[in-house]
Amino acid sequence: MTPAVVPDLGPLDIRQIIQISFLLAASTILFFSSLPSLKIRFVTYGSRATSVSNIEGPNAPRADHDLPKSHTRSSWSKAVLDYVTDLQVPHGWFLHFYVVSVLCSLFWGIQILARTSLLVVVCENAGAGRTLSMNQLALVWTLMAVQGLRRLAESILLAKSSASKMWFVHWILGVMFYVAMSIAVWIEGAETLLRSQSPLRDITITAPSIRTMIGLPLFLLASGIQNDCHTYLASLPKYTLPDHPIFHTMVCPHYAAECIIYLSLAILGAPEGAWMNRTVFTALVFVTCNLAVTASTTKEWYMAKFGREKVEYRWRMIPFLF
Repeated sequence: MTPAVVPDLGPLDIRQIIQISFLLAASTILFFSSLPSLKIRFVTYGSRATSVSNIEGPNAPRADHDLPKSHTRSSWSKAVLDYVTDLQVPHGWFLHFYVVSVLCSLFWGIQILARTSLLVVVCENAGAGRTLSMNQLALVWTLMAVQGLRRLAESILLAKSSASKMWFVHWILGVMFYVAMSIAVWIEGAETLLRSQSPLRDITITAPSIRTMIGLPLFLLASGIQNDCHTYLASLPKYTLPDHPIFHTMVCPHYAAECIIYLSLAILGAPEGAWMNRTVFTALVFVTCNLAVTASTTKEWYMAKFGREKVEYRWRMIPFLF
């Protein structure tokens, strides 16, 4: 069979593009969350969101003729922001993130096993640097696929029907994250893949390395804790203050578990001589920033709904730090 013709991407460094994209997305989230007018419109979602009609308060003027002429331009800018805010999708579309994650993991797994021309082009344009062993590459790819499958199963089996919405950009950002993450877990092993003629044969049974003895238990422990949290939250009546022991110290322990999962992948995927996989680490930065903002708004919402005295002493998602 004649191999597919794939255009040469020239000097493009895919590894750096993924890293920069994760960091840029994290910076954008922090910027939006730092400005109240943007945070209340674009950052919060679901039960934590405030409707546009409540942003300015019930007594705010609603038409240009109610405003002084000097404020007309401001009212137009607010109208544009309000219009963009209303471009929302169902919160249940979170399911799509994990469908995309699983499909992308399968897609790249097939590309790696078949050593397709697409894989070769991506690897040739991945950028130079330290590389992973085939054992590492297989392990990190497998764990990312397991993570996607578990979250997909939880979304199908545990999720409750809801009328909550999220901004359409949240949905696009989530889909793009999992597309990028499906590449990030193996892209630093590009040189190993280029040298290999049969990836499966190059996987060997060896004694576990220190990074494996650290990263794999972290992944399994964090996955178990997160699943326990999700199962518990799904069992609660809607909009109930969690009372599980792990929620006594943290508002969002499941977010902490998510961060530990990506930390474990960064450790397991570290090239020889490095402590972290840089590409996966930048994904961890994005995940941490994104979830930290959501954990903050969740704590604010809990205090407003259930009383400050019941929530104020709880850390948002990282005990003794945040």
